[in-house]
Amino acid sequence: MRAIGKNRYKLLITDIDPEAPEKYKRSGVLRECGFDINGHAMSQRIALRYVRGVKVDLVIFREKLPEMDSAAFTSELSAIRNAPVCIVIGSGDPHTIRECFLNGAVDYLTEPVSEQQIRDALQRAAENIRSTEATGDYTDTVREYFAELSEISEDPEFLKKIQAYITENEGAVVSTQDAAEHFGFNKDYFGRMFRKRMGMTFGEFYKRFRMRYAVKLLLSGRYKVGEISRMLGFATADYFTAEFHKYTGKRPLEVKNRK
Repeated sequence: MRAIGKNRYKLLITDIDPEAPEKYKRSGVLRECGFDINGHAMSQRIALRYVRGVKVDLVIFREKLPEMDSAAFTSELSAIRNAPVCIVIGSGDPHTIRECFLNGAVDYLTEPVSEQQIRDALQRAAENIRSTEATGDYTDTVREYFAELSEISEDPEFLKKIQAYITENEGAVVSTQDAAEHFGFNKDYFGRMFRKRMGMTFGEFYKRFRMRYAVKLLLSGRYKVGEISRMLGFATADYFTAEFHKYTGKRPLEVKNRK
């Protein structure tokens, strides 16, 4: 797995072993997967206080700690706003392991743990973090785009329904036909109604939204152009680049390198 571009992720190690951070550093697997150690907590309470005060992307929690078991720890961790993902290392019974996953743990590794197992878990954690970040970018784009549209739309109720529909369809590519069926109209009627109320066709509206989302993803610095192309549902990166250039007058790399 490649390192995660310019944006690296912050890791809190929660382990009673004072040498734990150095052991991870020596293996090189953290850096390889895009993680940097941001802190080391030797108890669960310290870890929870740390996460409440400092932005952390991942917690690696080793069960051999006092105060509370892994199920209780992952439960409290998940209740924190913008909680990091968590990898648990231990030897718990099936019930404990299940509780950890229900509380949002991205992985549970049973000791003894190999370097490859850690690598695989870190890869899953990185993908989970990236997915969460993309959802945040999507939500922000929806909010910003519709805030602008509200200034020109004369039908706020219709706009709210369209916004809810777009919000629900993250990760999908929707067409005028899809939207028409969702709202219970035939395609032609919906197309005319949409244009009358929004001053543009649904296709124009949706293309503008997708390009706005593409700009936000590019500026985040977390993704390659090919990755963004796939996220937006384009058949090829070349097609995405051509459409992006038509809309913005720039090529994706020009925007990405503007950071």
